[in-house]
Amino acid sequence: MTVSVSVSVSVADAVRSCLEWARNARPPRITDPRFLTRMLTAHGTVRADPGDWDRDDVTRVTLTLSAEGSVPEDFRETWLTWCDYLVDRGLLGPAESPRVLRAAVAAAEVFPRDQAPWSPEDRESPWWGQLWEPEDLPRVHLAPAERSAPAARACPVLGRALRLAVWVGDGLPLDGDAEHETLTEHTRDEAAAHLGLAPEEVPYLFETALRAGFLRTTYTEARPGPAVRDWDDDVRAVRSWAEALPAMVSGHGTLGLRVLGELFTSGGVWTVADLVEVLAPWQGPKGRGEGKPGPEEEVSAAVRTLVGLGAVETLPGAGLRITPLGDQGMAHRWRRWGIALPGYPSTTEMSARELLFQLWEGRPVDAQVIGRQWMTERGVRTAARELLEVCAELGSWHQRVDVFRLFHGLERELGPVFAAYRDHPVLGGWIAHARHDPGRVRLEQLVVVLLDTYALRVELGTPLPADTPVWRDPEAVTRLMWRSGHPAADGVLTAIALGAVGPDAARAARRARFSTVGVGP
Repeated sequence: MTVSVSVSVSVADAVRSCLEWARNARPPRITDPRFLTRMLTAHGTVRADPGDWDRDDVTRVTLTLSAEGSVPEDFRETWLTWCDYLVDRGLLGPAESPRVLRAAVAAAEVFPRDQAPWSPEDRESPWWGQLWEPEDLPRVHLAPAERSAPAARACPVLGRALRLAVWVGDGLPLDGDAEHETLTEHTRDEAAAHLGLAPEEVPYLFETALRAGFLRTTYTEARPGPAVRDWDDDVRAVRSWAEALPAMVSGHGTLGLRVLGELFTSGGVWTVADLVEVLAPWQGPKGRGEGKPGPEEEVSAAVRTLVGLGAVETLPGAGLRITPLGDQGMAHRWRRWGIALPGYPSTTEMSARELLFQLWEGRPVDAQVIGRQWMTERGVRTAARELLEVCAELGSWHQRVDVFRLFHGLERELGPVFAAYRDHPVLGGWIAHARHDPGRVRLEQLVVVLLDTYALRVELGTPLPADTPVWRDPEAVTRLMWRSGHPAADGVLTAIALGAVGPDAARAARRARFSTVGVGP
């Protein structure tokens, strides 16, 4: 069977370089350029870098080759030559061990075509698959590397891994009896003594140094990696942290990356309890055994590790949110799978209405950055007036909530703008809150604020705060809510009538909502 493929420039260059290396090897290595091109083209379906391989890629490429038809008898020799070429030249990506990769290639078996798991005509094979539909991909604003690099360099685990890599120097032998790359027991103890580490910490830091690119391995030695000399480069520092992230959270199995994945894709504020719920199901108590941690303890431990690494920040009220550095780590993982995350349109081309649409559709963690950038470009006061005009209609309550979140911290600078809107029937209550000065604000203006914020909480399924001074007169408040014409008033009053803010407000809401006479005591 003849397979027609489109060969990328990176694949063509990689094939030429490998063939040249094979010819100059002593003894020269057997290499089939046609098979090498097929193999690298299949690999390129999900990996942009021809040298970025792991053991799962070997399986995927094997199945793809099976679907395409016959392979030459000496295909394995060519594939092993490619593996040896990557290791010798130091081109193998940091995600995989040279020993493990070579063992996977040595064991690879191409199936007969009639046993392939999908049709060769189906180029969008289910094995490669699509992890996400395009519309499901989170829109992400990634901070420039220079903003995240200080946090990467401040990561204590990465710092200790760098110290270990510097101590290794020009090279040290690996333990030849171990399945994975590891230093010999003597070298481990020597490193611990020189660096002031516990001996059991050295293998963890060695793995971190490998994945960060501080070290690289051949089949027999650990050698300096390219990232050590580029540590002062911001882009390289952030990339090293991102590449080392799976190793740094490996003590929690996959849980650390799963927690960070939830924080990344949502971009919102979570609690440990939220994460426990969304990451369920959990192993039952019988399977856990006596004294083993429960879900809350496991998630809390993973969160503490992520906070220590600089991937997650803690907020007041037990809130958790991903950091710009954490965003970089997760985005790097998506890019490794060939998934390009959508960004935001240029702020210079957005109208105020378009900006609020982007903030509503995007991640909350991006809103402040994108919104402030938009305001700065236009001048803060001019931008504030444009935003207020967009959300001045009673039905624009989603937009109002986002606008006044953007204004937080700018109250003094926006004083003259706020003064012009203090008597506005829809915006006046929000202005009073933003200025921390109720002044002559009317109850009906404050009720708009209450409806806006309660409506968002009802939509999200979160509790309604009942301690606001507005509730001193529940009859008046619920009556104004019912008569306001606010599009969310019905749902908010229903929640209040069911007891969301206490029995007094519930009775008042039932009277306002269902009858002018009242229902119930």
